[in-house]
Amino acid sequence: MNGTIAQPTSRPFLLGLFFITGATLLLEVLNTRLLSVVTWYHLSFFAVSMAMFGMAAGALWVYLRPQRFSAGNALKNLFRYSIAFAASTVLCHLAVIYTPLDIRGGWDLAAVLRMALITVAVAIPFFCSGVVVTIALTQVQGNSGLIYAVDLVGAAIGSVLCLLLLDALDITSATFVAAAIALLGVALFQIARGGSRPLLWMLASTALIAGAIVNHANPQGFRVFYPKGNEIPFGGAALEYWTIHGQVLVSGVIEDGPFYWGAGEGAKDIEGMRAQAIIIDGEAGTVLTEWDGDTGNLDWPRFDVTALPYHLRPGGSAAVIGVGGGRDILTALWAGSSRITGIEINDAILRVLEQDRREFARLSGQDNVTFVHDEARSYLTRIEERFDVIQMSLIDTWAATGAGAFTLSENGLYTVEGWQVFLERLAPNGLFSVSRWHSPQALSETNRLLSLASMSLLRYGATNPAEHMALLSRHSPPATDAVATLIVSPQRLRSADIDMIERVAAEYQFTILHSPRQLSPEPLIRELLASTGEQQLLAASRHDSLDFTPPTDSRPYFFNILKPGALFSGAEELDDLGIVAAGNLLATYTLMLLCGLALAGVLLVIVAPLLIAGKPDVPNRVFACGLAYFACIGTGFMMVQIPLMQRFSVYLGHPVYAVAVLLFSMILAAGAGSYWSDRIETGRKSRWTWGVPATIVALLACIYAVSGPLIETTISQGLLVRCLVVIGLVGVAAVPMGMCFPLGLRLFREHSGRCLPWMWGINGATGVLASVSAVAISMWSSINTSLLVAITCYALLAIPARILQVRGSHEP
Repeated sequence: MNGTIAQPTSRPFLLGLFFITGATLLLEVLNTRLLSVVTWYHLSFFAVSMAMFGMAAGALWVYLRPQRFSAGNALKNLFRYSIAFAASTVLCHLAVIYTPLDIRGGWDLAAVLRMALITVAVAIPFFCSGVVVTIALTQVQGNSGLIYAVDLVGAAIGSVLCLLLLDALDITSATFVAAAIALLGVALFQIARGGSRPLLWMLASTALIAGAIVNHANPQGFRVFYPKGNEIPFGGAALEYWTIHGQVLVSGVIEDGPFYWGAGEGAKDIEGMRAQAIIIDGEAGTVLTEWDGDTGNLDWPRFDVTALPYHLRPGGSAAVIGVGGGRDILTALWAGSSRITGIEINDAILRVLEQDRREFARLSGQDNVTFVHDEARSYLTRIEERFDVIQMSLIDTWAATGAGAFTLSENGLYTVEGWQVFLERLAPNGLFSVSRWHSPQALSETNRLLSLASMSLLRYGATNPAEHMALLSRHSPPATDAVATLIVSPQRLRSADIDMIERVAAEYQFTILHSPRQLSPEPLIRELLASTGEQQLLAASRHDSLDFTPPTDSRPYFFNILKPGALFSGAEELDDLGIVAAGNLLATYTLMLLCGLALAGVLLVIVAPLLIAGKPDVPNRVFACGLAYFACIGTGFMMVQIPLMQRFSVYLGHPVYAVAVLLFSMILAAGAGSYWSDRIETGRKSRWTWGVPATIVALLACIYAVSGPLIETTISQGLLVRCLVVIGLVGVAAVPMGMCFPLGLRLFREHSGRCLPWMWGINGATGVLASVSAVAISMWSSINTSLLVAITCYALLAIPARILQVRGSHEP
């Protein structure tokens, strides 16, 4: 019965397809988190690119081998490639977690080869899945609308299942579950083809789920062993947590005295003080300090430069953005703050403080301390409470900054719109305190911090931002770099505040880089702070190699200060830019390498097979218009998807939320559009060739115009409401976008069926390349620029579509 063709009523076939597509999208979203941990945060988008690449290559594999993939062999091939998908999901994941990728020394040949291995390993399962989905949609007889609907529903559910799995399991165990779901598809395809022993595949699926649970509970099980190239020792007293926000590791207890970001003169070294390191995604770190709960023993935090706002506002109310190990909470307790609100987006951190290390830290249970699990900007927008101090200290670590870990990452905490929220939540004389890295020998991100603060104050209504700010740093030899603390007030700093700043600086030997009474010794800082208008500020922030312009929600890349032109600067000039720019440079070279790997993959796996197969026997003009049509929709679709993932990662609070919600909404909406496209006539008299593109252009222009105000208006809402806003906004535009591909295929069938592999391949190839290019465009121009590229692509779509329609129609 292997040659039997599934009928529309074959429930095993439909359920099998449902499980395979669900596992596929689950794996895609899981890979965004995996690549963020194994490599860098900005590589999460690459998981989407490689999934599209693999799926396109799998579809092309089927189209170019019609004898092997005939309708008579459909169910047998579904069964075989589903097995390959399940097996490769596990094996390729293991290949990724066992491949150390340390690029701190640059991209040598060994690092390039390891990155290529990771790229191939990520793509292989999607190749197998692409074969399965293509067979199901093109070779299985039956109700194609029902088959396509099952495909989309499974994919949509799989895209959001990740949000549940990573709250219960680690990334490897969750990937095992994805493979187990695929094995259920194998069992059902075996039933559909009348094969023997489908129960064995169900038992294998059950065993794999059990293995995932055991692996999660076993500290010696499969883990991400080399996050960011760092070998992590598991076991012993270490704790590991996985959430949608990342991997959190808590080390064993060490005796290391108080931890200081920037220790001032006289800082105490307390013998026997114990602490534990908390490592997030293998790089960013914080310290959990043991405390007995007695505030009388908390004299040491005052010596740190990050304690500056509490010297000025002791006893007031405080909000701490990014609790981490509770270092800033301890400082607020030392200052006698009447009410302390710790806002932490990563619930694993709160589990450490409130449960697993509650007695060690002694922060949870303090009468004046409240922990909130939320995204800080959304939470502060939502509440009416005002604070005397809002503190945001070193969200990352110097090692992560120097390695470029956050360079291409969106961050809504460091944008003008975000700082407007923070200023509004301050009491009239409250202080917003931000600590960042500062390099006395080179230009650093401190300059951009001041640019951001100045623009935020100008838009808040300040006429002379320099009078609202003070900047102090502490350089602790032998370190070559320092920590600087910026305090910003919605009102001019009072004379008493400036007196206190000067006394604190003198007592602890902090360097005053700026105060209303003291101009900065650094020329660029002086020029930035002399600005009294937005245009003057933008002019003062200009630099040949570095970008010090204030980040906004449409370009939320605070950590990327390197301009593209700096890539062509001399080695000596780059050395003068400091380690922050060096990290930027490394991250930018990484993006260029990914572009190269994606291009090589497209040429070898998609373009080369098409060239070998030969050009179909159609007129050159028709063939060129076909290529242009499918290149436009491939580029346009990804120039919408990737930028909106970037935009909404700020809005929803984390990139994985954005990926899951965007994929869910775009898959369902585009699928609905594809289904409804069957009702559109493609004859010469039909007006769809301009109507559909015009509708897409209008809707994308609407997103371009209203997304900013809509985000600002609704960011105070809960996560569920914000997700529904994204689904509604994106879904409306995705419906007509989903019509373009099937309508194009119908046009081409009137010319030659042999054209379809070319059109499918070009669509996939341009989509892969566009997904990588979109990141670069958004980073160096803006997210809105990527949307403008998409609008242009869909506007141009009408030209080849009309030519194909006229030449292919036989209507009078």
